[in-house]
Amino acid sequence: MLLLVAASAGVLVRPRCPSPAACVEPVPDVGYDMRRLILVRHGAVSRELSDPPVRPGALYGGNYDVPLSLAGEAEAEAAARFIASQALGDEVRFICSSPMSRALYGAKAVQSALRSRVIGGLKLETNELLREIDRGAWANRTVAEVEADPRYGPGAYDRCALEDDYGREVAGGEGMADLRDRVLAARDYVLRGTRPGSASVMVSHMWVTRVLLADALGAPDVLQIDVPTASVSVVDYPDGSWPSSAAHTPAEARLVGHKPAG
Repeated sequence: MLLLVAASAGVLVRPRCPSPAACVEPVPDVGYDMRRLILVRHGAVSRELSDPPVRPGALYGGNYDVPLSLAGEAEAEAAARFIASQALGDEVRFICSSPMSRALYGAKAVQSALRSRVIGGLKLETNELLREIDRGAWANRTVAEVEADPRYGPGAYDRCALEDDYGREVAGGEGMADLRDRVLAARDYVLRGTRPGSASVMVSHMWVTRVLLADALGAPDVLQIDVPTASVSVVDYPDGSWPSSAAHTPAEARLVGHKPAG
């Protein structure tokens, strides 16, 4: 499996890029026997514009449909232009997005940027399985507030990320195993509809993308995977690397640092 990551801070090992131009590397064409997924995280958000508003610094996950800020919209449009500027855009035949407005804005930006590449335009479909993680009782509370609560205590945020059932059993939301199961099911659905030698785009959220990249990299600690707003990650899947229930091909990662400028 070939993995290329375009992000402002490299996933796992790459330092932050001094400028976008200094970090762009051409993305090679997808192999004839590969299915490519282009993973896009939504842009920066405005918590205060959510209905109801989300408090500064608070967790919101899939519990609040927080809209993009003006800067976030510019980031999403820049990510779409980045995809269109690469050979990536010539290979895309399908776009799948979280139904949350902050992700759907970016999906529509990609669809618009690539519309002329496909006769009849690109199909865009939303999928509930790509919604951000359910934070349960932690929604609209800061990490400091959560960890000061005696029901959870210090380290609760990390435990939610690293323990499969903690988020469900303790916080009343989703555990990482729950999130992983549904996200990989969505990935497999998109891959089934992606012909070898072509690509699909998935636009979603930080934790959804972390799960996808952790699976591709074989990384057990999702907290070590940095997924900045409007970052673009590219994963090529050969037969044998999916579906998740039958995968046996190990991942080989090559990392590229880049964050489209708004």
